[in-house]
This record gives sequence, structure tokens and C-alpha cells, in this order.
Amino acid sequence: MHTTAKIKLIGWLQNPRENWDAEDFASCGARGCFYDKSSDEIHRSEIQKPDYVDRKEMIFRETSGRGHGAVLDHSGFVFSLKDVSRATTLFLCSPQFTSHLQQSLRRASANRGFYLPESLRGSEAEDIMNEQFRLYEEMVQAGVPKEDARYILPLYVKTNIQSLFDARELQHLDWLADNSDVPSETRDVVKEMVSLAREIAPRLMKKRETNYEPLAWYPAAALYYSKNKTLEDIIKKHSKAPFPMLLDFPRIRMSNGAIERAIFSRDPAELANLKHIHYTFLASMSLACFHQAIRQRTWDNSVEPLKKASQRGIVKIPSSIMRTSFDEEFSLLASRAISFANNPEFYPDSLGVLPHALEIAGLIHINGWNALHSLGKRTCTQAQWEIRDLSRGFKELISCYNSDLGNRIVPQCVLYGRCPERKSCGYYSKIQRRKNE
Repeated sequence: MHTTAKIKLIGWLQNPRENWDAEDFASCGARGCFYDKSSDEIHRSEIQKPDYVDRKEMIFRETSGRGHGAVLDHSGFVFSLKDVSRATTLFLCSPQFTSHLQQSLRRASANRGFYLPESLRGSEAEDIMNEQFRLYEEMVQAGVPKEDARYILPLYVKTNIQSLFDARELQHLDWLADNSDVPSETRDVVKEMVSLAREIAPRLMKKRETNYEPLAWYPAAALYYSKNKTLEDIIKKHSKAPFPMLLDFPRIRMSNGAIERAIFSRDPAELANLKHIHYTFLASMSLACFHQAIRQRTWDNSVEPLKKASQRGIVKIPSSIMRTSFDEEFSLLASRAISFANNPEFYPDSLGVLPHALEIAGLIHINGWNALHSLGKRTCTQAQWEIRDLSRGFKELISCYNSDLGNRIVPQCVLYGRCPERKSCGYYSKIQRRKNE
């Protein structure tokens, strides 16, 4: 393994007090599907049997090994990763049924440096990334906000992340990593994570033909893949239209009264109905913004290959930089990094040199609940400006079709009736004063 990331399996689902190990929840739960006894009763019986280990192998072979993926869901692995690149954390976040707590690049300093794969040693990649970090530091010292200066940083900038996977999604990630379009660091990190899980749960995590069936996994955004023909055709068809644009809208409508019951009465039935109100957008955003979007696990993302985005080579320059003397240098350095990334000699490791300013396009599906909850979070005045602008664009498009729902897509303080943040921006107080005037 060539990665410099520090990867540690810090926890897994177990109960030492009653002798439940990392495989027992899945194996005994699976047996409970065939007998009248509870999984707890089965476990107390199973651990007394001399062939208990062989019986676990058999039950996994006959359940998850035959495509019963729910068995694999009854396990959990928590990984702590330090000094891993954001090129890799983008990949880790792609399976939708996973959970991540990541150091925000918006608030983190860049003093940890960057990862340089062995395949890029001796190339101009190191010089490009050194220049990216130099320009970042100069912009910050000149007063450019860190959250904007970071747009020039490469995907190989190092970060920390804590990730929670069940066995099914960890196997899904393992399969996704077996692709020649995946950068070497990303593949190495994933393989190490899977190896650590297999040490703890060798029978549960065994690679069997049926539990590695791609059609059985909820599809993930294929960021590191050479082609996405359908999406490429959609992007080409609408290339001259302003993004974001609404491509599909719901046939089901909820009345204003139903939406109000969902919000103000917290009506669980109406809240459930919101899940069936569907909007699909074609949008483009910087890689800095995309990292936030893909962590919204209830948004369905289908993204163009990073390789294709690099070939289009469109960058988003924050307005705070466009108004300064750094504008031209930012553009030239971003272009230089993109040019290197497009060099087939160093692909796919060259993709990690791409700046966070690179724009990537994709389809985003948001249901009615997400329109209220997630877009409400992102329209907050304290949200990062790009994803806030994108969310406001989604809101406007939804409002054109359904003003009853669109008018309810507001900052969370207004929606919830209180500001959830420790430090309020004052927006909710202003709204309350206007109501009382």
C-alpha cells in the first residue's frame, strides 16, 4: 500500500458482555428468519456449539452469499482516517447508505500539505501543487476568505474523516474501487479498510459471487469512471441553457394545507407523503461544492466522470478573488493543473491535481422532504455561498411549478420556528420583528 493516510478501524458492532462478536448480529439474525426463537436465544445456543465458526460460514454462504443483502446490513464498521486526500473522501462518500463526519475544508488550514502518488514523482505535478498551496497562502494573507482561497487547492490536499459503513456498503465500495479509472491512493485506502474489516469479520466480509452483485447495490455516483453516456448526452443537449435547470417534476401535488400540516403539526403521514414529490435537476458546481452535495445522503446524485469534467475544463472563480489582483494567476494556475490532469500518461492519478474550482455537472434528485429540510439548511445565510446559491436556484425552480412548496423552502430558523445554530445571524429575529409590526 502506497498511501500515506493513517487508516484505523476504531470500532465495530459487538457486545462483549454477552459474547456477541462482529459477525454474530448478522449470523444469528439471519438464523432467526428460519426459526421461532429470537436472535438472542439463537445466539446463546449457537455459541455453545463446537462447530459454531463453521456454522457461521454456512449461514453467510446460504444468505448473504445468495444475495440476501439485508443480512450484511446488520453489522457496522467505523473507520478513522487521517491525512487522506479529498480525492479519496469524495469516493468514500459516493455510496449513499454510509455516514461521514469530515473535517471541513471551509474551516481547516492547508498546512497538512498534499499527497503525491509515486506515479507522479518526477513529473510537474509536485510543482503545480506547490504553486497551488503558495497561491492559497498568499490569498489568505491578503484577506481572501479561506473558504474562497481553497478553490485553488488540489484534490490531493489532505484531510481527516470518520466513516461508518455496514458490510454491504463496504463491499460495494470495494467493488467500485476495482476500476482502472480510480486513482491509486483511493484504491489503496479502500483495500486497507476492507482488509481491516475482514480481520475482524472474515466470514461476513468474504467475497462471494452473489454478495458482490452490482445490480443488488443502490447505485453510487460514478465519479471515477471513464464514461456516462446518458448524462453526457443530457449535458450536451442542454449545454446552452442556464444551470441549474429542472428536467423532471412530480405528477403528485400536495395542497398548501397538507404542506402546512406536515410543517406546523409535524404530521407524520403528510411528512411521509413529501417523499413522493420528486424533482430532478441538471446542475453544475465546483468540486468544493460537490463534496457538500454528495454528503447529502438523501439526495440522489448521478455525476459526469471527473475525467470528462476535466476535459471540459470550466472553473468557478469566487467573486472575492475576481475582484483582486489574484484573478489572472488563479485562472492560469487552474488551467495548468487541468492540462496536467488531462495528460493520459499519468491518468488516473493525475486527477488529484485538479483544483477544487473545477466545475462538474450532474443530475440531482430532491424529494419534497429534502426540499424543505436540506434546502432549508443550505439557504441559511451562514451556509457556504456556492451551495447556498445552488439551493436558492433549486427553490426558484420548484416555486415556478409549485409555489405552495416553494414558498416553504426557507432558512431553517423560519421553517423550524427557532434558530438551531449556537450563534444566530439575526435573520430569524428580523422576521419575528416584521411579523409583530
